[in-house]
Amino acid sequence: MMKNDKLNLWQVLLPLLPLLMLLASCRKSAEETADNLRIEKLHQLDELLNAQSPQAKTEIEKGMKLAKDSLTFYEYYARKGRWFCQSATPDSTVGYVDRTLRFALRQPDTPRRNGLLAYTYNCQGINYHNFHSKADEVVSLYQSAYAYSMRSDVQHQAPSICANLGDAYLFKNQLPQAASWYRRALFLVDSLQLPKEENVSLYVGLATIYLKLNDFDASLQCYQQTEDHLPQMSLAMQAYYLNNYGNYYYYKKDYAQSLRKFLQLKQLLEKHKKGDCFDMYLCKLNMADVYLNLDSIAQSEKYLAESEPFMVANHDREAVYYCNTIHIGQEVKKGDMAAVTRILDSERRQFGENLNNLVAFNLRQIRNQYLQQYYLAKGDYRMAFENLRRDMQKNDSLDHNRIKMRASEIMDRFTQDTLKLHHDLVLEHKTAQLHQTRFIALAVVLLILLLCMFFVIKSMRSGKRLEESRHRILQLKLEGARNRISPHFVFNVLNNKILHAGTAEADELMGLARLIRSNLDLSCQPKVSLAAEIGFVKQYLAVETPLMGDDFDFSLQIDPEVDVENTYIPSMFVQILVENALVHGLRGWEGRKILQVKVGRKQPGYTVVSVLDNGRGFDIRQKGKKRTGLGIITQTLAVVNEHNRHKMTFSLQNRKAEDGSVAGCLAQVCIPDGFVM
Repeated sequence: MMKNDKLNLWQVLLPLLPLLMLLASCRKSAEETADNLRIEKLHQLDELLNAQSPQAKTEIEKGMKLAKDSLTFYEYYARKGRWFCQSATPDSTVGYVDRTLRFALRQPDTPRRNGLLAYTYNCQGINYHNFHSKADEVVSLYQSAYAYSMRSDVQHQAPSICANLGDAYLFKNQLPQAASWYRRALFLVDSLQLPKEENVSLYVGLATIYLKLNDFDASLQCYQQTEDHLPQMSLAMQAYYLNNYGNYYYYKKDYAQSLRKFLQLKQLLEKHKKGDCFDMYLCKLNMADVYLNLDSIAQSEKYLAESEPFMVANHDREAVYYCNTIHIGQEVKKGDMAAVTRILDSERRQFGENLNNLVAFNLRQIRNQYLQQYYLAKGDYRMAFENLRRDMQKNDSLDHNRIKMRASEIMDRFTQDTLKLHHDLVLEHKTAQLHQTRFIALAVVLLILLLCMFFVIKSMRSGKRLEESRHRILQLKLEGARNRISPHFVFNVLNNKILHAGTAEADELMGLARLIRSNLDLSCQPKVSLAAEIGFVKQYLAVETPLMGDDFDFSLQIDPEVDVENTYIPSMFVQILVENALVHGLRGWEGRKILQVKVGRKQPGYTVVSVLDNGRGFDIRQKGKKRTGLGIITQTLAVVNEHNRHKMTFSLQNRKAEDGSVAGCLAQVCIPDGFVM
């Protein structure tokens, strides 16, 4: 009886199962649609905030009132703090940020909660950054915002956070780090498939870096790339762009062009009724300095009087320092040296003797120009000389930053190429999974067509042509694997560094340059003499030996029967085996590290090259993982053995101690005389 009841129950439930699955799918789809609508609505609100639209505050308060849960309420509440950040009372931002953070940090770790934290930390960083305070904390806040954004449902915010980090490092005068974050922002815009307009504002940050490095041509190129897209920017980004563009002409000492850009910024803000905001007061402060350099002292005093009270009220130490700098310049122009002395004395009493070390490098440069005129007018040549000496030291530091930034550019481009390749592979995999069920029929048809085309092409080609094509493809793979460095770019950077380096460092760089040059020379040749290959290995070890430590021993043994000048070997073979021994066997190995290279005759017609080490040995579990070096050797063997009667062989095995434990690794290649490639 029980058995029959169960059977009847299943007969009822089974027909309902597809309906239940459909209902669950519809519910999940509805939830995803609601999430997408919520994110899109917040994104539109952020665009209103960026445009500094009066409608933004109305929409924020409406969203807070209609919020159905606490997370939604605080998503709008945090944006109200962002609205105050752009207002004439930016101090009000702090309360909104603190309350939002206390709430969000108590919530479970979800993508939505992480998005709220990312937005709030970013808002707090912007508020401190605008008024040049807590520089280290600003960096930490932006880094927290970036980390949360990458684990959130609003990853599209990550590029703007990276740009803010670039600005923060720029403020700290750490130019390589700033450039790295700007480039990461550009990469994320491409990687996340965001609108290309997002790239435009990021070039302004790079232009500012080049400006700080006195690379005016590169800076102007970045500004010109941006200028045509100015109408598509938000109001905040237009203001940022015009302010920095004005600074570009200021540092080029083209004060007339600089004034045009600042007047354009002033008109833009007045058009949008933004006369009482941070951007307007900063614009007027910059105009005061420009008018001073145009010898229009009355206009300079007018704009300084309009901007200084705002900067003082908001305790912006850097802006107040700049105001005092302009006062100094005005008094020097008017010939009132006593007034300059009073300004400097008052500043020392208020901020202390170390104020110059606490402000940005470019602001110190501007002040030093006016102080130089002040000291010369007073006849204080000792202080004028000391001021000039400090400027020269700062220029040396600028050169050092320029070199570091160029090196950073190389590493960033290599890293981003790798990251982009990884991203493309992941994206292709996800796309294939998404469309697999939808387009499976089309895939079958395409597969059949491809198979038909393959057999038609195969029947039309002769065996000889097919063999030649395969041989050429293998050669191209080898050349592609070997030619991985852009030589002119690397040598330009190294030569620039050598010119500014000390004797010891220059010697090391020259050794590195020679190593790269030899690498390029050898990698362009399919095979080289054993003498040339061993010479390159010696150069390579000369660079690597200091990194391995004092307990590293290398020895080279060549059988007298081997004519190294007339014995040929595929290029880079010995170097690859030596590099594998160092990287995978000896690096990080405790105790004495031994590396031996032996060259001898195995039998008539064959040369044997052996590379032995006493390191950790070859892990058999990693045998299936392809490494670039061993991949090159494998491909080369395939080419050589396909076209030669006498075969080339390669072996890799662990060496054993008396107790059976691993005592290192032996890599051995056996090369026939007179092989062809």
